[in-house]
Amino acid sequence: MTTLDAAFAILQCPSCGDPLTLADDGATCTQRHHFDRARQGYLSLRAAHKGKGAPASGDTPEMLEARDRFQSDGFHDEIAAAVLAAVPADARGWLADLGGGTGWYAAQILDARPELHALVLDASAAAVRIAARAHERLAAVSADVWSGIPVRDASVEVALRVFAPGSAAEVRRILAPGGTAVFAVPHADHLRELGHGLKLMKVPAGKADEVAASIPEATLVSSVEVRRRVELTVEQALDAVFMGPNAFHQDRAKVAAVLEGWKAPISVTLAVTVVALQVP
Repeated sequence: MTTLDAAFAILQCPSCGDPLTLADDGATCTQRHHFDRARQGYLSLRAAHKGKGAPASGDTPEMLEARDRFQSDGFHDEIAAAVLAAVPADARGWLADLGGGTGWYAAQILDARPELHALVLDASAAAVRIAARAHERLAAVSADVWSGIPVRDASVEVALRVFAPGSAAEVRRILAPGGTAVFAVPHADHLRELGHGLKLMKVPAGKADEVAASIPEATLVSSVEVRRRVELTVEQALDAVFMGPNAFHQDRAKVAAVLEGWKAPISVTLAVTVVALQVP
């Protein structure tokens, strides 16, 4: 049995909420909603939600390539270490990585937490194609978790959300009793230097405090700030801009022209808080 086959124990239909069961070429539910299993090894649970328009398409291959280069250069290693430290050492069962992209964080957690299996959910088909190969104990699902998480109530031990928006109520719903929610939240000054001369999206102040209070009955286990200054080349600075949602609003050639006018290396602030909450 593959990890994706095993994940049917916790998956639910994104259209009606009924449990999903294996079908010859994908998945189905009692209401006969059908979903395809891609030959690349992931399950597509993309569905339109009434009143919410078409499901999100997620990050593009170019955004994923930029993020991979940035992470491969080690700039997110301290964030990954803080995320791992927030996952209980004795965690077992399922981890749901919401907006988990290519599974970069989840795979590192699985290496260190041998009793866990992971389900990576992301709107980007390009991302989950990569995630499906990221780890033998990882299953990948294409789904718009902003509209709803296609995971059954109280079915996961750990819910992870790194740099991804979403509903705290949905996170609470899928967590089993005693489960842990881990959030990595950027500060208002995260990558702020790159905004000089560029009209980049801004992170509101106080997001970490907001997240820490987002599940009222949960206990705050830890809140760890990861803050450092890094020196970037122009290409690395471009990747920092274009690995996230700014890519949908910026022209790479125009941003490159601005950055090339700066004196390299470009000093940039990385500022993220990793929050861990435990539900009753």
